Amino acid sequence: MNNERLGVPVRAEYASAVGLAVYCFAGLEWNAVWCCERIEPGSMEDLADRTAGRVADTLVHLVQGLEHSAKQSDLEKAAMEFRALVGARNNLVHAKPGTAHDGEQALLRHGDQWTIGELEAVADAFAECGNRLNKALDGLLAGRSSR
Repeated sequence: MNNERLGVPVRAEYASAVGLAVYCFAGLEWNAVWCCERIEPGSMEDLADRTAGRVADTLVHLVQGLEHSAKQSDLEKAAMEFRALVGARNNLVHAKPGTAHDGEQALLRHGDQWTIGELEAVADAFAECGNRLNKALDGLLAGRSSR
């Protein structure tokens, strides 16, 4: 049973692009979780019931309650972007494997193929938003205590 994954008919480059996109979203989501925790310690205590959408909604709500400033505005924009990116993440992880128009194996969502270019673009968007949230952790939220 070892190496069964190697029998899946997908190009390594494609699988790598899928994996990196998923990994970048995971980093983004955890930056969001830590932002929530810095703003309101304990807000993410019950992560078992938290979907990415609920994490995003919690972050937006908490950020909107902060004192308004340029940095708060930047964080709010990043939180709203995270919420929008949850839809792209859902389209990716809920895609179905299949044969694309070019004969290659790919993920398909609503009849549309996730191409390597699209996977790279969404991974970049996830990473960029995650970096903005991480910057807030080191800046605006740095002085706040977390557990």
